Amino acid sequence: MSRETICVVGCSGFVGSHVTAELLARGYDVNGTLRDAAGDNARWLMSGVAAAANGDNKLTLYAADVFDKASLAPAMAGCSGVIVCAGSPVIAPETIDLMLAVAENVSDAAIEAGIGRAVFTSSTGSTNPPEGEPDLKNEGLHWSDPDVQLAAKKFAAVGKTRLDQIVLGKMADSDGTFRVCTINPSMIVGPAFQDEPVTSLIRFAAIVNGERFADKFPNSSMSMIDVRDLASLHVNAMERDSARGRYFGVKQSWLWRDILQALERAYPAYKMPAADPDEVPVRATQFDLTRQNTLGVEVRGLDDMLAGIIEELQRREMI
Repeated sequence: MSRETICVVGCSGFVGSHVTAELLARGYDVNGTLRDAAGDNARWLMSGVAAAANGDNKLTLYAADVFDKASLAPAMAGCSGVIVCAGSPVIAPETIDLMLAVAENVSDAAIEAGIGRAVFTSSTGSTNPPEGEPDLKNEGLHWSDPDVQLAAKKFAAVGKTRLDQIVLGKMADSDGTFRVCTINPSMIVGPAFQDEPVTSLIRFAAIVNGERFADKFPNSSMSMIDVRDLASLHVNAMERDSARGRYFGVKQSWLWRDILQALERAYPAYKMPAADPDEVPVRATQFDLTRQNTLGVEVRGLDDMLAGIIEELQRREMI
């Protein structure tokens, strides 16, 4: 049996690079797309990420633009699956157009290439019903309203909601020939292959260095997952023939006071600000993880995630 090749669209991103490494570690060949296959990102991809290969399987880079469907064809030729991690860290109206292009062009290019399975990185931002947060969030039941999100200038949430709608619609219209999963995370943390620090590392460095939450922390919660576990969820969703539809990509949501307490445990030199004794903590977002658990990934807990963040910040000399 010949070795399978998987296409990773957006292999130079935080999630995409870890998905690529996970696929290589499992023995797949990977065709990875990025805007410039000969630029700076190609260097660390072909050194750090490609080193995850298990044997003689390999990473091949292709220049592609999700706004140009034809540019995706060479990377998809001969592939048995596609994992789509393309996105933008910039929260701007243009994010919507980008996610629409990802949803339409990547899906159509995959279908035209005869690829029967696709996994897309989405967001929990697509699961916020306009009537308010439910007691237990369920990715199969709860949807954001793109018009409401647009009015609130939540451009990334609009883009991810439309992505979910479009790609699941492509699956519904395929008569069973195109299986689609979306993985929906919130804050993604952990080590990065990139030379430049990713957003979550910058944010936690600012907290540890006293530049953020120095005097007061927010009375709110944050949902998190380690990027390595998120990558495993993507690959498992692709490999499981029974997997289809939306899946959360979170461990749980924690109050910021709990996150900062864990940060103190991971890095004793850090001291969180005192809690307001009169403040009543909000209820953290609750997720129904029944579907996520079917993908068979044991997701790291808060203490392990924070320890990993500190290790990466120290490696980069950011704290």
